[in-house]
Amino acid sequence: MRMTGPMAGVALLVTGCAHVGAASDHPRTPTLAGTHWTIASINDAAPAAERETAMRFTADRVSGNAGCNSFGGGYSFVGGVMTMTQLISTKMACPGPGMGQESAVFKILQRPLTVTAEEDGSLTLSSEAGTIRLTPDNNPSSP
Repeated sequence: MRMTGPMAGVALLVTGCAHVGAASDHPRTPTLAGTHWTIASINDAAPAAERETAMRFTADRVSGNAGCNSFGGGYSFVGGVMTMTQLISTKMACPGPGMGQESAVFKILQRPLTVTAEEDGSLTLSSEAGTIRLTPDNNPSSP
C-alpha cells in the first residue's frame, strides 16, 4: 500500500520480520508483553534528541518515542516472525536532531528485523537499514 498526501507522514505501515538471535531450527518467540525499553543506540550512536527515547510492549501493541514524536501500533509473532502493523506517529516538528533520529528508527522498523536478546539483557533490532539497541527501562512510567 502506498500512501500519499498528509496521511503519509502520520500513518506508517510497517511490516517487519524478527528472528530470535539464537541459531536453531525452531527459534523461540521472545516474550515482549509487559516490557519497557530505552533506545540506547541507533546505528551505534547514542540518541541525541532532547526527548527520551523508549519502546513499550503489551500483549499485542507497541508504543514509544523515537526522539520527536510518539508512535504506536500492533505487533505479533507468528512462527518466529515479528510483524508490526499500522504503526502510526504524531506529526510534530522538533528542533535539533530529533527528526533525523526518528526517521532512522522508522527506516529500520520498515524492513525485516532480526531480534536478538543479548547476554547483558539488552535487545537488538537489526535490519538492512540499521540497528536499534534497546536496554531494559527501570522506570516503567516513561513513554
